[in-house]
Amino acid sequence: LHAAGARWGLDAGHRARHGAPADAAYTWQFALDRLLLGHATGSDDDVAGVAPWPQLEGGALSALDALLRLLRVLARHERLLAEAMPPAQWRERLLQLLDALLPRPPSAATTQRALDRLRTLVDGFARDAARAGVDAPVPAEVVRAHFAQVLGDADTRAPLLTGGVSFARMVPMRLLPFRVICLLGMNDGDFPRRDPAAGLNRLTAELGTDRRRRGDRSNRDDDRYLLLQLLTSAQDVFHVSWLGADPRDGSPREPSTLVTDLLAAAAAQHADADAARKALVLAHPLQPFSPNAFGAVDADGQPDPRVFSYRAPWHPAAGRLAGARRALPPWMDATVALAPPAQAEDDLPLDALRRFLLDPAGQFLRQRLQLRLPDADEAVEDIEPLQAPDRGRARTQLQRTVFERLLAGAPAEALYAPLRARGLVPSGPLGRRVLDAIVAEVAPYADAFGRWRGGAAAQALALAVEIDGVRVHGRLEGVHADRIARLRFGTPNGPSAIRHGLDWLLLRAAGADLPFDEFHETDAAGIGPHPRPPLSQAAAIDALRTLLALRRKGLQQPLPFAPYSAWELFSQRDDVAGGLRDALKKWRGRDNGGWAEGNGDAVRLALRGRDPFADAAALRAFAHTAGLVFGAVVHGHPAPIEIGDAALPDDDAEDAA
Repeated sequence: LHAAGARWGLDAGHRARHGAPADAAYTWQFALDRLLLGHATGSDDDVAGVAPWPQLEGGALSALDALLRLLRVLARHERLLAEAMPPAQWRERLLQLLDALLPRPPSAATTQRALDRLRTLVDGFARDAARAGVDAPVPAEVVRAHFAQVLGDADTRAPLLTGGVSFARMVPMRLLPFRVICLLGMNDGDFPRRDPAAGLNRLTAELGTDRRRRGDRSNRDDDRYLLLQLLTSAQDVFHVSWLGADPRDGSPREPSTLVTDLLAAAAAQHADADAARKALVLAHPLQPFSPNAFGAVDADGQPDPRVFSYRAPWHPAAGRLAGARRALPPWMDATVALAPPAQAEDDLPLDALRRFLLDPAGQFLRQRLQLRLPDADEAVEDIEPLQAPDRGRARTQLQRTVFERLLAGAPAEALYAPLRARGLVPSGPLGRRVLDAIVAEVAPYADAFGRWRGGAAAQALALAVEIDGVRVHGRLEGVHADRIARLRFGTPNGPSAIRHGLDWLLLRAAGADLPFDEFHETDAAGIGPHPRPPLSQAAAIDALRTLLALRRKGLQQPLPFAPYSAWELFSQRDDVAGGLRDALKKWRGRDNGGWAEGNGDAVRLALRGRDPFADAAALRAFAHTAGLVFGAVVHGHPAPIEIGDAALPDDDAEDAA
């Protein structure tokens, strides 16, 4: 649903009823039309202005069917419940909604009890209205406010004495004597309740004046009296708790004013009131693994028996925190490697080598340890896009779509409708402005590539080469009249250099002498085409042999390499010191935060304790690998980068000396 463009609103009419423009883009109906047409046609060609989404298949179809039936019920009742009706008719409509949503009795007893309570509350609403003689139409807002209140309140008829510990609301007439009474959530602002705004209520308006009379009700006074009643009902222990610190920044938070008064009254009964007040208040640790949770000490260094924990699994962590802090040890020693796979590889797709060089840490965990880390879910937005994506797959998809349509001869002014139908640009003038910016960015590439390609259609070329008993093979797309081109919007980066370079190496290693051109931004030569330099078959085979050896090594031991950071160093190999500074920023993130390549889950797990920038030896290994990889995929000649002591950061240079 998210990929098909569902954000908010059932359809254009539903949005209009909520004060938004009557625009169907990014509504649920917009996404469902795309899903249904994609299933029906199996194609992504536009149908009557709708762009099908054909990737839904298998068991997801049954879920789609259930979703359609649910939305049909909700849409019908959204219209039925939007008008004002008498309370008796409200009862019938609400009970019909419950029956439509839950046609079969729930299997769980707790769910059945909750459903029975809902029906009881609906019946009570109509019965109370009839008893009061109200049969006029009641607006939906009033009914919604009523049920929001009654469903938000606890059930006062719940049994009180149900076991060793009873949980109840702070209500009068339950002041039974208990050995221990605990009050929770006595935070400032939460208790006592505030009196409502005066408005038309003269009694409330006169509460703070001398015109108040005996018997005028005040919520704050009721809560003060209730606290006193609870205090007198406690036989042995009266326990009061509140949130004493902000959970985000740890700043102090004050308790309710009634708790402050209670502490002052209790402290006044002692010779040293300040000491008594401090002794009465106990600050519990915030986390269960805090060392204070397993035996805190007071200001005199004496243990406080009131702080204890039975959570044995947290005790080792608390002990580590209480001791001297040490860096995490390496996940595996740098001199130790896993045994090679039991069965040697004799067939390797080029995509497997590409996946390893793009993510060596993740491939080590997945292939050798069968440990597949979950993909980080992107934050799902519930609003339609209001600007062009600035990075990632969404921006690449938008650029590629605009590029392909411009290359096919579509005029720029005709791109808005199909891109909006695919949920790639915002609606209205904002979307046209976003599209104009993308077109201005992509159009030069389309013009240059169109002139280079001419009228030749794209084909695929299957290639294979045997290197030391391993057959490396792949299928290269984008072959135009015995020429191959690769496209990168903007300047090259590490992943793009690896993707394009591996295709180039396989082409040359297989003996094909086709021209290989690239389109990307450069400072002097423009967008391109930029031809790759000549490379002999033997040199290409040697370069692939080096990369295969790196892969074998990286599957036995985590490889200190990551494409973005290594590219920063390789692209400035003439200024190694500057390249190291930029690589460090890419690895650890800049001073103002942001994305850091070294903070990836796979990198942190596989290279734990082996930060390539932590010492001179690790840094030299990182530079050596960067030179091998990018020297092979860019120039066809692996060239390790050597780092002298003068180029090391100051602390690393001292360690090396």
